[in-house]
Amino acid sequence: MVREPTDREAMAKEYDAIHNRLFLLQILVLGLLLAVYQFSGASAALANGLAWRFGENMWWATNAVYTLVSVFGFAAFMSPFGFYGDYVLEQHYGLSNETVGDWLFDFFKSLVIDLVIATILFSVIYAFLRWFPELWWLSASAFYILFAVVLSTIAPVVIMPLFHKFVPLEEGDLSIAVNRMMREAGIEVVGVFKWGLEGKTTTANAAFAGFGKTKRIVLGDTLLSGYSQEEILAILAHEVGHYKNRDSLRLMLTGSLLATAGFYIAHYCLLALTGFFDIPHIYDIGAAPIFIFCLFVFSLVSMPIANLHSRRREFAADAYAVATMGSPDALVSAFEKLADQNLSNKEPARWVELLLHSHPSMARRIERARQN
Repeated sequence: MVREPTDREAMAKEYDAIHNRLFLLQILVLGLLLAVYQFSGASAALANGLAWRFGENMWWATNAVYTLVSVFGFAAFMSPFGFYGDYVLEQHYGLSNETVGDWLFDFFKSLVIDLVIATILFSVIYAFLRWFPELWWLSASAFYILFAVVLSTIAPVVIMPLFHKFVPLEEGDLSIAVNRMMREAGIEVVGVFKWGLEGKTTTANAAFAGFGKTKRIVLGDTLLSGYSQEEILAILAHEVGHYKNRDSLRLMLTGSLLATAGFYIAHYCLLALTGFFDIPHIYDIGAAPIFIFCLFVFSLVSMPIANLHSRRREFAADAYAVATMGSPDALVSAFEKLADQNLSNKEPARWVELLLHSHPSMARRIERARQN
C-alpha cells in the first residue's frame, strides 16, 4: 500500500518545487544581465570612464571602483529574487520570524560583505591578469583557495556574529556529553556555543564552524529546544564523522581542482571573446562580464560533479554517526524531525537531487542509516 503524504510533506514538495523554479529563473536572468552588460557597451563605458578619471597608472583604482559599482548594480537587479525567496516564501510557509526591517538590515549587511569580498577577489585576480597574462589562472587559483581558507577561519568570529548571537552553551548534561564526544574523537574546539536562530527562523541547524584555532561547535537554539540529547549527539556525531573522514580536506581538494579548471577554461574564453569584442587586453576590466559568464557556466556544468562528491561524504559521515551511537535510531529520529521542521522535501525527483543537491535526500539518508 502506498502511504499518503502528510500535509507537511505536501507543503515541503511544493516549497521545494518553487525554490527550484526560482533558482532556474535566477540563472536565466543573471545570464541575460551579463550579456546585456557586455553587448550594450555599458561595461566598457564604465571601465573606460573610470580609466580616464584615474589614469593608466591607477588601474587598480579603476578595477576596484568598477567592481563596487557593478556588484552593487547586479545586487539591485537580483534583490527582488532574494526578497521573494528568502523572505516572502519563508513567511508564507511559516519558516521565518523576521520582520521586513530585519530582513532588509541583514540584506544590506550581506551586500556590504559581498562588496568587500568581490573587490578583493577581482582586484587581485585582475592584477594577476595584468602581470602574468599567460599563467594568471594558476596564481588566481592559488589565491582563491587561500582566500577561501581565510574566510572559513574568520567567519565564526567576524562574519557570523553580524547575523546571529552566539553564547557559550550552559553547563549541564549536554555540554558534558558533547565535550566527552570531542575528547574521544580527538577534536580540539574553542568551545560549544548556542546559535541564536529562533529570532529569525523556525528551522533547526547545528555545525562545526571555523578552521584551525577558530573551530567551534554551534548548536541552534531551535535544535536545543526541540530535540532530545541523543538526537543532538547523533547530529554532532555526523559532524565528527566529517572531521574523522577528513572531509574538509577532501572537499577542499575537489574545490581546488574545479577552481583551477574553471580559471583555466576562463583564460581561453577571455582570449577568444575579448578579440570578438575588440577588447585589446584580457586584463581590461571592461571584459569582466565575459570572465564572470565563463566561470558562471563552468560552475553550473561542474555542479553535479561537486554535488556527487559531497553526497558521498554525507553518507560516510552518517555511517560514522550510526557506528558512534551504536544504533541508527537517534540519527533517524533527528532526520525525521529536521525534515519536518525545516520543510525539507524527503523524496525530491532523482534528477533534481543529482543535479542540484549537495546532500542526499532525507529518505535516502534514513534508508541508508538503517542499513548500517
